[in-house]
Amino acid sequence: MSKYKKMVVAAFIIAAAVYIFVKAVVFVGDDVLAIVTDKEDQVIGLLKKGVNVVPNALFHPVRVSYIPIHGTCKADIIVPIPPLEQIKSKNYSIIIPVSIQYTFDSGKLQLDLKSMHSNADYVKEIITMALVDAVNTQFRKYLLPVYQYFPLQSNFQNEFTNVINTVKEVCAKRGLVVDDVKIGNVYLPDYAIYAEGKRFLLELLQQEKDNALQLARLQQKLNEDGLASKQRLEHLEKISELIQKNKDILRYIYIDKLADNVRVIVTSDKEAQFDIFNTEDMEAVKNDVDNFKK
Repeated sequence: MSKYKKMVVAAFIIAAAVYIFVKAVVFVGDDVLAIVTDKEDQVIGLLKKGVNVVPNALFHPVRVSYIPIHGTCKADIIVPIPPLEQIKSKNYSIIIPVSIQYTFDSGKLQLDLKSMHSNADYVKEIITMALVDAVNTQFRKYLLPVYQYFPLQSNFQNEFTNVINTVKEVCAKRGLVVDDVKIGNVYLPDYAIYAEGKRFLLELLQQEKDNALQLARLQQKLNEDGLASKQRLEHLEKISELIQKNKDILRYIYIDKLADNVRVIVTSDKEAQFDIFNTEDMEAVKNDVDNFKK
């Protein structure tokens, strides 16, 4: 191979290497996660720390989204006190504000990459859900069968430490390391608020019962009115059908409605003439019928 050809081949190889490096090689640092998506914004995969080659990038445009490996979020853990959850008011719930620090373990990550890419609150939702479940389990003995405010107040710190340990174990299995959880000002409804909530719930349930009864009565009335309307419609349809078959019945109905002192003569003679203002000289025409003759 001539020197010139060798130079061409070498230049081609270098150009190809540069093209591949520019298009398909992605470097991922220590402090980020890298998620690769296609032009339709569909997730292709998660890149590892260090140098990565993305074959899809050689033929189709791709995008790399970087997510910091360390993160923080704030959330309110809200746990309604049974049975006051039916009121749907935070006033009758335990509220625990928390500030959370977490780290992704890329080697064990089992979170949904699509949600991580598209939903900025996804990690917060995962940790919050784990905290709510753990609080419900750990605090259950203080909430059922009745709310125990003073025992919960006395043991809150120890109980919530157990909650945090449980959440750390649950999240670590999914590659999400909970580094720290700091608690803000906790709201625990006292017995007076609990009693108020129970009274309000009874009133609410009674109101709902009354509303249901009124609704049932209204529905029954509407059904009865609908039935009556249907019967009237059927009656009118039958009358219309009868009139269509017997058109002279309208004349009968008109005569029947006249007053008793009105004298009605029905004649078949179309030439007959009557002077309604001169009844003295009026004589019965041949073949006429005096319908009111005694």
